[in-house]
Amino acid sequence: MGLVAFSGWLVYATTSELNRVAQLPPAPPQVVRDIVVRDVPDQSGRRASFRILLFSDEFRWRLSSYEQVERASVQPFFTPEMKEVLGKAEEIIAVGASSEEIPAGASPTEGRAREERRAARRADQIAAWVRSALSEPVPVRKLNIGHHTPTPGVRDTSDQRRVVIILVLDHDKDINIDEALREAMSSESRRAPIFETLLTKYSLSSGEAFAWVP
Repeated sequence: MGLVAFSGWLVYATTSELNRVAQLPPAPPQVVRDIVVRDVPDQSGRRASFRILLFSDEFRWRLSSYEQVERASVQPFFTPEMKEVLGKAEEIIAVGASSEEIPAGASPTEGRAREERRAARRADQIAAWVRSALSEPVPVRKLNIGHHTPTPGVRDTSDQRRVVIILVLDHDKDINIDEALREAMSSESRRAPIFETLLTKYSLSSGEAFAWVP
């Protein structure tokens, strides 16, 4: 009887999980990597689920220069599929990053500080674009991961400016999103090397806490 009851519970749990996954809209065409990480705890045991979207070059190029970020004169096109995905989130996190390049004539310290400010502006601009695409208000956070560490022999640094948007699919009350997100990236870094890159290769993401843009 116990085995039958356990088998019934297992079938129910598996079916429930499959239903939860099936409820997610499919990845839109602009997304080249779509990763779902569920029920990740913060240090107090409260849990959150995340969906991390890595965007294509079509979105990345608009953030490739200071002028394009500052002027923001051309907004990327959000397809109906993308708007549906964004609208399913409880919260949205826009990630801003800067490549390892620094302005000519700047010292390494000064150049890194400038690039960290640029990464903050990118997070702010992505957040503005996301808000404009939403039909219903969703809280949007802005995460600045900073300046990419120098990589010997690398000539094309465009990959270091990838556009990443993180969706908080659900979360417990009073969850520490910072802790849960870091745990999600750390635990899934083997399955998705982009997480390890985001956590270890940027100046503002390798500390004990993330740098959030006001």
